[in-house]
Amino acid sequence: MNIRYGKVRNLEVVQKLMAELPQGVKITAIKAFNEYLIGDERHGLKYEPRQVTHDANNPYLWQSEKQRRAFFATDGFGQGIPTQRTHETVNGWTMQVKDSNWTQVKLVNESKGAYWVQGDGQQRGHAADGWRKIGDIIATNTKGALQAAFKAVTDYLNAKVKK
Repeated sequence: MNIRYGKVRNLEVVQKLMAELPQGVKITAIKAFNEYLIGDERHGLKYEPRQVTHDANNPYLWQSEKQRRAFFATDGFGQGIPTQRTHETVNGWTMQVKDSNWTQVKLVNESKGAYWVQGDGQQRGHAADGWRKIGDIIATNTKGALQAAFKAVTDYLNAKVKK
């Protein structure tokens, strides 16, 4: 499954800013910006909320009774019960660059669970357990991504001056 982020506030402003930069600076900025959005264990798309234990006092929020029955009938949709985190979704985020001019960059996740955990098909139970949707993650990380791009450009220019 190929997950892309959709409508993000001020994305057009960022794209316009990046397009106006000289080639080497542009690539440095775009790479740093998107790497920040992908993030790590502390922020961004790779951030994984703490695992929630579900029991009689804290039941999982199923989409429907039909879904709950299907989960148990298929041994956790084939993943066993209790389901163990594989970290496939958070580790599945990659940056795909269209060409050497960086005219198009996509953040994609082809893991099986991305659509259901962070994407438009996010399940109620995942949302209740602290998983955020892609658009929300990007919106709250845009300022940090711009700062990362600015730092990368500064480092790039400083390295050029030292040569």
